[in-house]
Amino acid sequence: MATLFGVLFLFTGCVKKEITRIADWQTHFTDIYFVDAKHGWVVGHHGWILHTADGGVSWEKQTVNTREDFKAVYFTNLRNGWAVGDKGLIATTDDGGRHWTLQKNQAHTLLLDVFFLNSKTGWIAGQDGLLYTKNGGKTWHHQEASAFGLGGIHFVDKQRGWIVGDYDRILVTADGSRVWRRQNELVRMEHDTSEVCNLHTVFFATSYEGWSGGTDGTIFHTTNGGTEWRTQDSRLPMVYGHIRPTVYDFDFINDNYGVAVAQGGFIIRTEDGGENWKLTENQTKNDLMGVHFATPKEAWAVGWNGTLLHSTDGGVTWNMRSGTTADDLQSVAFADANRAVAVGEKGTITTSDDSGKTWTNIEMDTWHRIRNLSFVTDREGWAVGDGGLILHTTDAGQTWERQTSGWWYTLNALHFINSQKGWIVGDLGTVLHTTDGGETWVQQAPRYFHEMIKGIFFLNETEGWVVGWPGIVFHTKDGGLTWKRQNSNSYNELYAAYFIDRHTGWVVGQFGEILRTLDGGKTWKFQRSGTQANLNKVYFADANHGLIVGDEGVILTTINGGVTWELQKSGTSNDLYSFSLSPDGILAVGEGGIAMRYSVDTEQFIAELPPAAQDMETDEKPIEPIEYHWEIVRQGSWQSKFTDTYFSSPQEGWTVGDGGTILRTTDGGTTWQTQQSGVTEELQRIVFIDENYGWITGRGVLLRTENRGETWHVVREGLKNLRNIRAIHFINPKDGWIGVDKGQILRTRDGGITWTLQQTGTTQQPITHLHFINTQEGWAVAPQRRTGGFILHTVDGGDYWQIQARTHQRCIGVHFLNAESGWVVMEDGTSLLTTDGGENWKRDLEAEQEIKGTDFDIHLQTVKFRNHTEAWAIDNGHTILTTENRGKRWEAMDFLLDKGVTDS
Repeated sequence: MATLFGVLFLFTGCVKKEITRIADWQTHFTDIYFVDAKHGWVVGHHGWILHTADGGVSWEKQTVNTREDFKAVYFTNLRNGWAVGDKGLIATTDDGGRHWTLQKNQAHTLLLDVFFLNSKTGWIAGQDGLLYTKNGGKTWHHQEASAFGLGGIHFVDKQRGWIVGDYDRILVTADGSRVWRRQNELVRMEHDTSEVCNLHTVFFATSYEGWSGGTDGTIFHTTNGGTEWRTQDSRLPMVYGHIRPTVYDFDFINDNYGVAVAQGGFIIRTEDGGENWKLTENQTKNDLMGVHFATPKEAWAVGWNGTLLHSTDGGVTWNMRSGTTADDLQSVAFADANRAVAVGEKGTITTSDDSGKTWTNIEMDTWHRIRNLSFVTDREGWAVGDGGLILHTTDAGQTWERQTSGWWYTLNALHFINSQKGWIVGDLGTVLHTTDGGETWVQQAPRYFHEMIKGIFFLNETEGWVVGWPGIVFHTKDGGLTWKRQNSNSYNELYAAYFIDRHTGWVVGQFGEILRTLDGGKTWKFQRSGTQANLNKVYFADANHGLIVGDEGVILTTINGGVTWELQKSGTSNDLYSFSLSPDGILAVGEGGIAMRYSVDTEQFIAELPPAAQDMETDEKPIEPIEYHWEIVRQGSWQSKFTDTYFSSPQEGWTVGDGGTILRTTDGGTTWQTQQSGVTEELQRIVFIDENYGWITGRGVLLRTENRGETWHVVREGLKNLRNIRAIHFINPKDGWIGVDKGQILRTRDGGITWTLQQTGTTQQPITHLHFINTQEGWAVAPQRRTGGFILHTVDGGDYWQIQARTHQRCIGVHFLNAESGWVVMEDGTSLLTTDGGENWKRDLEAEQEIKGTDFDIHLQTVKFRNHTEAWAIDNGHTILTTENRGKRWEAMDFLLDKGVTDS
């Protein structure tokens, strides 16, 4: 058991405190402006202003006497500039920012944008209307331009300008802002479902051509000075399946070429005035608030968490200059004495191999917040988070594989007692349990569990506690089969628990709450913490020595079991969410991606680390088994779990499964022979484009054959952190697509060596089937979680996808004969047909009547197409069904994998 004697020394001077990981800039950036290729300024929250004089190679902070948030910045030359923000904040400089002074004005509300024609004449737009100056801001005059808040402003000359704001407000002046007139001729696209939006930005390249952007991905465009505004398709992807990210800023170098930035880290660009916006590859998930061209080729973008992006090719590609380390870290754990892993917001996983001195981010495919992690050996661990996320690692956190529980609620905490048995808790009374290392999970919570469960602790495989809101504590003595509520006398959120034995334990939570029990939780008593900050994690080495971390940089220690708690100097005011012990001391993580390392030079400080994988013992308390008597009445001769099948003809086909298994038949499935895959991973999908060329996807691997599977080669092993692969489609040996979770599609142009992520922007559900008729035009289907589905269409190889149709049944497969004739198979075996490329889909009523007359229920899971009339499918009873008449009739296929299977 670890001791905390060293911790006591730690906070009495015999310690080195250091911040080992922190955001590049500890603020949110909100705007950026360059006057030439070298000189630029960035503004942000808490009075931050940064300046570069070398084209962004280095940035220095400039001093201004405010802690309020800046929202916008504008410079007319190298010397004269203005920055505006919260509570009527206006700061100005006449020496390039060496000195900033605050300007008085009549506004006391939020100011959102600033624009100057020269060093004298300028305007500011804000929540309370418009401010105007003729003398560089010495005096400001308020103008009642709109009854609603204003968000963006742009002038093309002294007379003509535009302002935009809430509720579709676009106003124009032709007399230097004496009179403002609303432009309300807004023409939306036919498929645009938004009725009204808040506009945040406006830009005019000429006196006639301009753009405005705002909520729900809205972009309006005018070619006649605003007499008429028409919506352009921003091609921003859907967030949560129903709304598009907000467009926050534009910049154009002429009336054709421009860039826009948006919520969620999205950047779009156009080369034709917005007729076609193209989504660039994401470099961040942080909201991007401002963008500016320093030259026609060099562009900069800024956003939340200190994000600074740079492009040298006109916005085609972007590189992160800062902002990669700013996401909150929620949990940290040591795998061994040197290896530490921390997890946090937006799928952040970062690792250290020197006890937390330096950190390296692991690339992940998830945007979900990862809330907690734990290691049971120096190699194996789990992490959990939002959206039912469960991740598993067997290499100390270098790579992660998803596990499926069937649960979609937020998962807050986990506890494993060995490599097989563990528990996960989460919102809405979630308690999940596994006895096979996470391969399967079962819900253990009783029906009356509806609370938010935040923390969990188990002493052994039978006795444990869970805590949460409102003030709940539940106790189990049988490994979670039954739970008994304990009275905590609290209604606050409780975040964590720790027990040193079955009698003595502590719980910490909201508003500085600490509870202790000496009787296993039958009674709980409050302990005085001396703080109102939320307390997030607790640990005790024995009955006396304990440690707690919490919000506002709080660290508490006790040497008497919590009778008294002493507040320590942590060296940070950031919220601390978690800590872990190593022989070198304590590693704490928290808000803004901070990692604090407290090093201890004492032999008394002994940390308990996970055992080496080969030394892992499962000290299990025996539970009396329940005996069941089963008789094997039929057993297949091939002991594999098969996951997918593909037939290139009625006689020749393949099936794949776990353990790298590949089987081939040349007699319609009567006999099967093995083909060597060369891998041991589970193989999930198989497809052939002709009799020779085929691909197989598996867990983190892509295989390819050019000779009917006589030999299979590993094309790519870098797919480990992709979501579950649901569909694969190739049209030639080079061009292919993979459908995965969260509405994402991957494309390759080199036979699978490299892949480009395509955001469909239409759904958060998996892409389950794809079909392309050439390298440009294709269709995909995405069944929705409960009912119905989407048919998606692209004409540019998948760079942009549109919802072509919504279906009432879950759609699981799509096939096109040519650009006009298409066939979609539904979950119940019915079909949708089109003869105009998907503009109109019609139900095959004749086929529906045939299906109703079958003597078995059809509930299809997957479907494969042999051609435009023949297909086979697998239903939820693992029956293989075939059709030879485009779904008019489905027949069960006599397909026995154990019938004459031989090794070759």
